[in-house]
Amino acid sequence: MQNDLTESVQASIRPGEMVDTYYYGESNLMKQAYPAVVNTRFVQAFTNLGSGSSQFIISPNGGVSDVILNFVTQASTGSNYTTLALNQGWGYSLINRVSVRYGSSAQYFFSGPQLYLLNLYDCENGPKQDNVPALGGAALAGASCGGASAYVYLKLPHSSIRANGKPLPFPSDLLVQPIVITVELYAFNQIMVQQGGNVSTAPTSLAVATMQVKQEMLTDTSDTLARRIDMNTHAYTFPLMYFPQQETQIQFSTGADPTKQSVNLTGFRAGEVKAVLLWLNTSANMTVGTGTYQPLNWQLMNNVQLTYNGEIFSRFDSGSSQLWNLCENEKLEAVNTSLQAVGSVANNPNVSYWTECSFAQVSKEWDREVKLIHGKPILNAVVQLTFDAPLANTSYVLHAQYIYNASLLCSRGSAEYIF
Repeated sequence: MQNDLTESVQASIRPGEMVDTYYYGESNLMKQAYPAVVNTRFVQAFTNLGSGSSQFIISPNGGVSDVILNFVTQASTGSNYTTLALNQGWGYSLINRVSVRYGSSAQYFFSGPQLYLLNLYDCENGPKQDNVPALGGAALAGASCGGASAYVYLKLPHSSIRANGKPLPFPSDLLVQPIVITVELYAFNQIMVQQGGNVSTAPTSLAVATMQVKQEMLTDTSDTLARRIDMNTHAYTFPLMYFPQQETQIQFSTGADPTKQSVNLTGFRAGEVKAVLLWLNTSANMTVGTGTYQPLNWQLMNNVQLTYNGEIFSRFDSGSSQLWNLCENEKLEAVNTSLQAVGSVANNPNVSYWTECSFAQVSKEWDREVKLIHGKPILNAVVQLTFDAPLANTSYVLHAQYIYNASLLCSRGSAEYIF
């Protein structure tokens, strides 16, 4: 196999590992060291089907992978849904915020639209991306809103909706305290779209709401790390694909000229920022309980420019951010959705956009959790964003989400984030 070093000039000057591309062998095969099986039998019902919080306890027992929420609306009776509607992806709109704590780790919060964007961000391709809002709840109107289902992938720091390059399960067996997930919902009628009726006629709670967990269990429990190694004197690093800080919201209004809006991005923590994710919607779409709540309806920003202490790091003239972001991914940073019109009975196709301003080099999605690509430390600096808003004389809410390098360090029965 070494003959090519003498037969090829390229092989002699290029560094790299020799890989057999003709026969299977040690250079091109891997095998599982510790056999494991998968189950999705852990299902727990929400204690609060209306506005408020429900807490879920996952006891230390094997690997914890995906978490999915299932919502079912109450049946249509009489006129409870008349002239009301639901937008596609309404399951994500129903979530006010989510928090998670691994053992005694720090607790962080994430909004429903933020989790929605992270799922879109992690999807491998456009068709899968479009299925996120489709499965998250169909666009419905009138009596069809009754008995409807929505399936929400609960994006947590350790997990991802990805199949290609999916992160390994979080080993809860290293903890002595449980993983605690809290999901806070809005009242159901608060997220409904008003088409001439009154949202107060709709039910305030769901008929069914459950959380389901995928566990990955070692077939031989003696293979668990805690039984092979003294975790009181050792530590296990669980690398995260990234850590999404809770979104920052900035309200502003445009005048007669909507161009050249300027805002300062604040709320950065110590650590390496790999990217800033941005999305924009009107204030009317962010007002809960008024019949106009559409938090997943995002407008395209043009002429985006992000500076750090005056130095330009991202510049997207016109709408070129879509092509620049496509250079770093396998899909557009846009998702096809369906919206119910406010004030009239209609079902309108819609495209929601977001923009990524990167600080780090391109990181392939399928190895983000195993390859550390450094970002930019941002602390006590001025990060300014300028852009053109779509409409004049309109009140907007700009959402900014900061993506950090991070790991969970497990030792002595607990876990903590390391940035």
